[in-house]
Amino acid sequence: MPINITMPALSPTMEEGNLAKWLVKEGDKVSPGDVIAEIETDKATMEVEAVDEGTVAKLVVPAGTEGVKVNALIAILAGEGEDAGAAAKGDGGAAPKAEAPKAEAPKAEAPKPAAAVAPAPAKAEPAPVANGHAGGERTFASPLARRIAKDAGVDVANVTGTGPH
Repeated sequence: MPINITMPALSPTMEEGNLAKWLVKEGDKVSPGDVIAEIETDKATMEVEAVDEGTVAKLVVPAGTEGVKVNALIAILAGEGEDAGAAAKGDGGAAPKAEAPKAEAPKAEAPKPAAAVAPAPAKAEPAPVANGHAGGERTFASPLARRIAKDAGVDVANVTGTGPH
């Protein structure tokens, strides 16, 4: 019987979140405890772990989708011995089984970067979502600060912080 994976509520007041990144692909086998996705809220990015064993039959919500409602179907997991293709097609028969998120500690938040005026590129190409500089150094910015900077066309890796660190 296919297992429906739904958008978890990462806090009591959470109504929706962003599915930042899938860490599995369709056809991948997962076990309980495997990290399958990263969910982003306005305050933190959390990792969601699988609670059941099986094969990822279908990723219903693509990575980068914003405004995914809590308890909305995000993926379908085929149980052991099931055909993943058949499980992906039969997504309405099983009762929804919510993933219980076991989240890592939220990433450290830094004060929002000061507004920096950067010249707009002639042709805006979507940059890969990175959490650091080219040299592997981490950029300390909350998901909300990153989103505001992205909307303003500012690369947070080029913003100099004003705080003590």
